[in-house]
Amino acid sequence: MLWLLTCVTTVVLVVIAWLVKDISKVSTVARPAALSASARTVSNGTAPGGTHRVSARHSHSPTVPQVTDSVSGLSYQRLRSPWRQGCPSDLNTPMFNWSAGENAVAGQVSIGGSAIDWHGLACSGPLQQQFAYASPADLEPTAMSLVSALDPAYYGGVQHSRTIEDSSAMQVSGHQAWIVKFEMTYPGGATQGLTWSSELGAVVVVDRGASQAPAVFYVSVPANLGTRDVTTLIGSLRVS
Repeated sequence: MLWLLTCVTTVVLVVIAWLVKDISKVSTVARPAALSASARTVSNGTAPGGTHRVSARHSHSPTVPQVTDSVSGLSYQRLRSPWRQGCPSDLNTPMFNWSAGENAVAGQVSIGGSAIDWHGLACSGPLQQQFAYASPADLEPTAMSLVSALDPAYYGGVQHSRTIEDSSAMQVSGHQAWIVKFEMTYPGGATQGLTWSSELGAVVVVDRGASQAPAVFYVSVPANLGTRDVTTLIGSLRVS
């Protein structure tokens, strides 16, 4: 009988030992699993936040200063110094009335015994009534007429010759337009004080619809100011 009790006791102890060992295994496995889950939660929580913070540090491109002409509806880039805002008032004539612009002094020229400032120009305004215009079909002849009228009005004081570099259709903010590019050369300009021998210019006429006068943009830049500004200004043209 004692022998039987001893055997039963031994079996019970073995079972208890097996249960304790099994419980110990479950606990040991559970702890790393919980830690791993916690680590994954932290990782998933910080990654988007980290990405957002990096994105937030990206800086926006600075806004380019603009010349805004509320009369013609045109806007275009305002160039850096020595350019300054405003179209010289003495350029306004019965045929041309500029409502906005910018200019830079290229140098002086002697005309009729007087020393006169010669400017690089970028001016805008509405098309004047002296130039016939009925529809976009008139864009090309109107632009050519403007160039022909600008020549004696603004360049007549210096001996020069004009060459048309380009005459083509374009669009400005989705509006039909026409551009005429020209080059002025001054073969005897040095005798009148010019320190440059050529000047690049352009006229752009923009159709604004049947109820509004077309917008006109005129630019002329002597070589010593950097004629690449002509391309910059034309590329920046917008109309409202």
